[in-house]
Amino acid sequence: MSQGDSTLLLKPVLLVFGTVFAAIVVVFAINGAIAFLGGPGDAPAASAGGGEVRELPGTWNGSKWYSEDLREQGFEYKNATAGEEVNFVPKEMNNSTLPENENRRELIREGRAIFANTSNEMPEHVGNDLSCANCHGGGDLPTTTGMVGQDIDMIPLVGTAAGYPEWTGRTQRMRDMRQRIMGCFLRSMNSPGSEEGVPAYDSREIQAMESYMVWLNKGTPSETVPYWRHIEKPEGDEKVPVSEVNPVRGAELYLENCASCHGADGQGTEGQYPPLWGEDSFNDGAGMGRIYTSAGFTREAMPYGAAHTFSDWEDVQDVAGFMNAHERPHLPRQPKDWAAAGAPDEAVYYNRTQQRLGYDMNPMTKKLMLADIPIDDSEINESVIPDNVERYDQPLRNESVDGSWETTWIRTYEDVDNSTSDDAANQSSVTAQDAVTTALASERSTGETAS
Repeated sequence: MSQGDSTLLLKPVLLVFGTVFAAIVVVFAINGAIAFLGGPGDAPAASAGGGEVRELPGTWNGSKWYSEDLREQGFEYKNATAGEEVNFVPKEMNNSTLPENENRRELIREGRAIFANTSNEMPEHVGNDLSCANCHGGGDLPTTTGMVGQDIDMIPLVGTAAGYPEWTGRTQRMRDMRQRIMGCFLRSMNSPGSEEGVPAYDSREIQAMESYMVWLNKGTPSETVPYWRHIEKPEGDEKVPVSEVNPVRGAELYLENCASCHGADGQGTEGQYPPLWGEDSFNDGAGMGRIYTSAGFTREAMPYGAAHTFSDWEDVQDVAGFMNAHERPHLPRQPKDWAAAGAPDEAVYYNRTQQRLGYDMNPMTKKLMLADIPIDDSEINESVIPDNVERYDQPLRNESVDGSWETTWIRTYEDVDNSTSDDAANQSSVTAQDAVTTALASERSTGETAS
């Protein structure tokens, strides 16, 4: 080929390449202008892998309720299947649901065992005869169903881990899940009355219980609250003012509906039903020691095995008033609760609440004492119920009775060192049980309440 022919062939090739290059430059220029001016260029850009980059929302849900409408329909979906919108299916514990790491698997199994039979698994940290399963269902007790925390008719733990950390107004701070579990030991398990007090934050037991709750939570959206998480309390016209709650009528209802399981003395049935007051029950800083909280639980979960049949709000509030008129262990740090906002009206064991309502003692206790109904663990029967039950619908603030804020105290931790003490240096050789025995003997022999 001659030099002239080569020159003629090169010109078309250069022309093609120049045209393609110019086109590419024009495309980039147009896209740049669109992006600068806005418009179609706001659409998601192509990713390196050929897909699209999803734009994230500018706002987040915080703690959004998951199917909140189910709670608004009363008990319609509070059952084993939870209706058609949310299917509550208890999780099985097997190789397919447990993590592959053997250490994690072992912790989860240990956590389940502790939740199921807490007072037996951790007697050195539990100051009563209760277990987590008594409120959360399941476990080793013959009267429970399924694995602990998965009974929809009790207080299920499924999905609750998604809500932590959370704010608690009672102690005015954020708390993570371990701290929440420790709080249950402090109050519901009455750890101050045990030999070693509340288990340590980094103890294996607390880690195991946390692991079990996280395992139960798998599959629940983060920061999304399942409709079964919280106890529904009375609101509006359903809510009886605390001073008008009638624990004397509650005693009558208790004998009819509750005593067959929890006993005429409120001390329960060993290995089956928990004590509701007295030395072996929760202390006066526990959530169940509040009127509307315990009424909500009674309405949603009792009687066990036939939940939702004891559903009248006035009835369950009167029963809650009767239960929380009795003597129970006193939590030493209880006066520090709600330091800023003040204890709510339903917290009838709290001195500041009593004063705000115009009483010098628990108003429920005062009404039982006026009716000559025992507030200790004595058995009761229909003969102790006065004929005029309606009288105790009234506040009865100005009636005289021999008692004070300390009337309901059972001092289970006098001179006992445990983790609830502000000064751990003051140690004592007195055991928790010795303290209980000494305090009760002193009160019964002198007829005086603990001070």
